[in-house]
Amino acid sequence: MAPPSIPIRLYSDRATKFVTRQGRPITVRRLYQARDTGMNIFRDYCANSSIHGFKYFVGSNRTRVEKIWWISMCILSIYGCGSLIQNVYDKWRRDPVVVTFAEKPTSIYDIPFPAITICPITKVKSSVLNFTAVYQRVKEDGRNVTEDEYDRFLAMIQVCDFSFNKYLPNQSFDDNLVHVLQDMAIPFEEMFITCVWRNKYSPCKDLFKPTLTERGICYTFNGLSGDDILRREEYHRDFEHLGEQRSSENWSMEQGYRANVGLDVYPRRIVSAGSTTGLVVLVKSDIEDMDYLCGNSFQGFQIQIHTPNQCPQISTQNVRLPMNHALTARLEPYLITTSENVRSYNPQKRLCYYTHERYLRFFRIYTKRNCELECLANFTLHMCGCTQFSMPRAPGVHICGIEKLECCDRAEAILQEQGLGLVDNSSRTLLQSCNCLPACIFLEYKTEISQAHFDWRRLTNTIHIYERELNHSQLSTLSIYYKEAQFISIKRNQLFGLNDFIANCGGILGLFMGVSLLSIVEILYYFTIKPLINHCLQRTRKDHKIATVEPYVPGGIYSTTYSKFLRDVA
Repeated sequence: MAPPSIPIRLYSDRATKFVTRQGRPITVRRLYQARDTGMNIFRDYCANSSIHGFKYFVGSNRTRVEKIWWISMCILSIYGCGSLIQNVYDKWRRDPVVVTFAEKPTSIYDIPFPAITICPITKVKSSVLNFTAVYQRVKEDGRNVTEDEYDRFLAMIQVCDFSFNKYLPNQSFDDNLVHVLQDMAIPFEEMFITCVWRNKYSPCKDLFKPTLTERGICYTFNGLSGDDILRREEYHRDFEHLGEQRSSENWSMEQGYRANVGLDVYPRRIVSAGSTTGLVVLVKSDIEDMDYLCGNSFQGFQIQIHTPNQCPQISTQNVRLPMNHALTARLEPYLITTSENVRSYNPQKRLCYYTHERYLRFFRIYTKRNCELECLANFTLHMCGCTQFSMPRAPGVHICGIEKLECCDRAEAILQEQGLGLVDNSSRTLLQSCNCLPACIFLEYKTEISQAHFDWRRLTNTIHIYERELNHSQLSTLSIYYKEAQFISIKRNQLFGLNDFIANCGGILGLFMGVSLLSIVEILYYFTIKPLINHCLQRTRKDHKIATVEPYVPGGIYSTTYSKFLRDVA
């Protein structure tokens, strides 16, 4: 007789030999086991989840209606979260940058004093060219006009306000134009009388340097040199556009001034506001040289106030200084900077360029105005086969003559209207390549202008200075200074950084469903780590499984295999 119970330890692979294989096929059985395992994991998660509402999905004490209601509420919450998060993401992707006021005021000592470009309306002395007289002779029959007079007359037409093209023969190119303008320009000494910088008299020739603009020969104070602004390797060598020679190695628009360089630095700067710390210029024009035909009945000077790293364009922005007037310009800087956390964004998202991001063929320094000037030069060359004399151009490119001036005006008009879609395909491709966004570090100067009649003759007659020199002249004075010693700048900042986006998403999820970062970790735990641990523990138990043999009972019904096993162990 067999003992009551005989425990025999068997490995799982041996024990399975004694199990009768019945029921469903093994593949279907495994699918049902996987389903049951997944449902058990889901019930376990819902019963213990920290997300609001999930615990109501399970539980034997809740009716099916309750479970369906809670499932519907959670689905609506998830949909609401998804919609709001989508809106936040679209805003983050579309408008990641916001312009706000800077946290601290900026001192005027940290920025350069503006560049001042002065252009005389009177371009030439009457002894060199009487423009009105020559114009009348050319209009009538063209006789009694010498070749030199005619060349100077053609050159003057390009810098006059009026258009005289219909009275002249065709002239496609005029490559000698600038040399003619330089030769007949009014001497510097006959235009500038006195200059005062930071309350000290200074020779005007040390402060102002000749500059070529679309209004002819002008003079610029505190502008950068051609070596600092222009790419000499791409520029023609026919003449100089910028006469300044001083280097700006101690300053850049993006980095500012170097530390501990003091006031003796270029471009010039000042430390305080007020009329005694700025620039005062006394200029004159001889009455006999004034020509009201070319000057459009206005006599005096055109002034442009711009940043030192910009090539002056008088036609885009200028202030008129009439003769016998005193003009005062009080400046308020307008500075836009960009924070470092915005630098990583695409330029099309932050809507600005750093100098290293936008290559200009003719300029080393990127500014919106420099980009627009280069774009205009390229488009004018594309349409007319030449450029105007003041535009940047490569070696071998012709200067437009009288015949091409109308084409140049049409090219500028098309460039201004490019957003209206009125250009052909070839022109549209060229214009789209311009893409002149503002510079990320941008500076300009807002001005408050006031002027009054300047009765200078009573002063000179009283103190007996310049009486003989100014007997047949008219004078004007210009005073430019800062309004305040400090100003509030503008700064581009992140509207939505990655941290802000995560915080917004977390706030929405927390409001609708009570989800936190640990809730996400909880989901990962219940659906990855915990099932894996359970699976490993289950395999370990199978490897150490114990088979227990029940006592043999006479007359009992056993399977053939099981009966043979019992006989063997008995």
